[in-house]
Amino acid sequence: MTLPALIQRYLDAYNRKDVAALVACVADDIIFENVSNAGQSTKIEGRAAFAELAGRAATMFTIRCQTVRNAVVDGDRVALEVDWTGTPAIDLGPMKAGEQVALRVVSFMTITGGKLTRIVDLS
Repeated sequence: MTLPALIQRYLDAYNRKDVAALVACVADDIIFENVSNAGQSTKIEGRAAFAELAGRAATMFTIRCQTVRNAVVDGDRVALEVDWTGTPAIDLGPMKAGEQVALRVVSFMTITGGKLTRIVDLS
């Protein structure tokens, strides 16, 4: 499976918790949504809000990793089935600090002008 280079850079930056590299992948008008079966949902708009959220999220986990199981690429739209694992640094609701968590996640991403303009994560 060959991912667009931008998506691979985004995933690599996420896994390294490299917030600057992660933010470099997104457009100024990025729309990011995370919808969780656990009931928490987040929607932010704009690069500054994305950078703030990415910075906070990077500190919440000692380790986190997205591994792509399947990908469908249709031009500038990408759908990913991802195995997500992480170890919270702090208690996050049902996730307890120090306990590894594993989730199956689906992400839908849109690329415009060489940057990510929309990311929707469903977990």
